[in-house]
Amino acid sequence: MTSAHVRLSLADVSTRAAQAVVEEDGLDLFFIGGSSIEQIVWNYRRITGFPSDVPLWSYGTWMSRMSYFTSDETRLVVKKMRERGYPLDVIHIDTGWFEKDWKCEWEFSSSRFPSPAAYLKEMEDKGIKVTLWQFPCIAKDTKHYETAQRFRYVAPKSDHVALGSNFSEVEFDGNIDFTNPEAVAWYQLLLAKLLKLGVAAIKTDFGEVIEEHASYFGLPYRKLHNLYALLYQKAAYEITKEVKGPAEAMIWARAGWIGCQRYPIHWSGDCACSWDGMAGSLRGGLHLGLSGFAFWSHDVPGFQGIPSFMNSRPDSDLYIRWTQMGVFTSHLRYHGTTPREPYEYPKVASMAREWLKLRYALIPYLAQAGRQATKSGFPVLRALIFHHEKDPICWSIDDEFYCGDAFLVAPVMQANGIRDVYLPTGEWVDFYSGEVLSGGVWLKSIYSPLIRMPLFVKRNSVIPVYPEPVQCTAEMESGKVQQLRFDHTYTGFSDSVLGKFIDLS
Repeated sequence: MTSAHVRLSLADVSTRAAQAVVEEDGLDLFFIGGSSIEQIVWNYRRITGFPSDVPLWSYGTWMSRMSYFTSDETRLVVKKMRERGYPLDVIHIDTGWFEKDWKCEWEFSSSRFPSPAAYLKEMEDKGIKVTLWQFPCIAKDTKHYETAQRFRYVAPKSDHVALGSNFSEVEFDGNIDFTNPEAVAWYQLLLAKLLKLGVAAIKTDFGEVIEEHASYFGLPYRKLHNLYALLYQKAAYEITKEVKGPAEAMIWARAGWIGCQRYPIHWSGDCACSWDGMAGSLRGGLHLGLSGFAFWSHDVPGFQGIPSFMNSRPDSDLYIRWTQMGVFTSHLRYHGTTPREPYEYPKVASMAREWLKLRYALIPYLAQAGRQATKSGFPVLRALIFHHEKDPICWSIDDEFYCGDAFLVAPVMQANGIRDVYLPTGEWVDFYSGEVLSGGVWLKSIYSPLIRMPLFVKRNSVIPVYPEPVQCTAEMESGKVQQLRFDHTYTGFSDSVLGKFIDLS
């Protein structure tokens, strides 16, 4: 284990060869074993840390775009979502809540978000949590620049940091130095003010790039680069836990390193609005689950437009297919460079409503899977090999997944609605028809109309569900949760307790 630069050559010389060049004199080397893949990941977590649990509201729908720019804009979104029957728990405000877009000062714009405490209370009363974007960089011409320079909260360097084309209008002066305890305390005070004001969580964006030509307080650049994300997320998570309490502690993080699973939640970053982008996001999520992380999300239906980065909207069929996949990932957030609200996609708006209603009906199950993941080696979203490691076919499948113990999910990732589905060994119940199928077989060229995707449940599974529609998780009462059995009594979705208020026909 090292935070220094590592170059890997895996299966290059031969399929049995793995080589690594580590730019450090010392190296802690661990060989982690176990009787199963889950046990290996569990043993890994014993060394690097177990994931913390997440609040119930985080399993609801997150609505975002890059970005909302006024409190009235978010009010309108909530109003439309409520009036049109889309359940919603979180409004995320991305880069636009500062006085100037992207210039992070950790304070609401006084002109566009007047009376932030009253605004946040108003949202809370409507069952809406508000989360905020920020990142660990100090821009010139901001109120914190001089303080950060004077007290060395930003590491001294030779040239200003260049973070890419997105930042062409804003000159930044480097990353907060999280190896400096005083810088950590200063940063946490900035977050604490927001959290005490009523902000639910902080999006710890970036953290994967730091300035090479800088003098950091605690470590040289070559050893800090990989470790930086962990220190950054640790600082944000711990102050959230201190202010909000353990049951409400979480962040929304992008970068990652060994141990970052202790500070959920992580999402996949900026992916393309395309079928390939969808497939790549799922592949990344499956690998993250094999790397010790329990919770994972992604931008539905992709972040960046194609061909125009900031202007092209995703197609309606991609929107609904990505939504269907997102219903069965641990966390579901709509986000991107153009509007992402379901009513902005009228061709599939009614379908999206039904799938979001299903999402909320399954929140008791998702929360159960989340609790299991914090005490085991399982993630919520699982590669098939977690349960079928002796099946060689499952080792090569990266477009199907388990959601918890019971659901086998096969997202549709092309416009014609056709895909092959592999059913692993066992007996499976078709979620829609109730038909029982034997596993160990391929189902070839399965066509799914846009309202459906291939979805199966382990026979004899019993899952907790919420048996009526709600607007948000605050309306859920634990005493109303029911057990849905997928045994001989299950004759199809439309006949089930969920089919009474969700239409997937």
